[in-house]
Amino acid sequence: MDYKGRRAVSKKAKYGYLRAVGTAGIMAASIVVAGCSGVSSRDEFAARVKDKSEQEVTKEVGKPAVVDNSRPDRVTWTYTSRTFNLENKNKLDQKTVVVFGPTSRDGKLKVLDVVYEQAP
Repeated sequence: MDYKGRRAVSKKAKYGYLRAVGTAGIMAASIVVAGCSGVSSRDEFAARVKDKSEQEVTKEVGKPAVVDNSRPDRVTWTYTSRTFNLENKNKLDQKTVVVFGPTSRDGKLKVLDVVYEQAP
């Protein structure tokens, strides 16, 4: 193989390497962005909201998709696609419902329960 032939092979190898590194970089960036989307395991989500006020929950996990305050003694906030089930192959929950109710101490609304709903 002459000098020009080796040089052409070297450019192809270099291009292939750069392409692989670029692809890996894009994949890594995608994973980081996906990690910032607010999706967490059921246990992690529950730990972040349990016994918190509405303001504290908003600060921890953001605003819900739906708020039902038709009953003042039981307010529910529904989040969509925010939790996954570790016991079911990390399947994403369709809805995560945060249930607020009055506490016996001061009567203010705090998170009493978190209910998870998966698609059928």
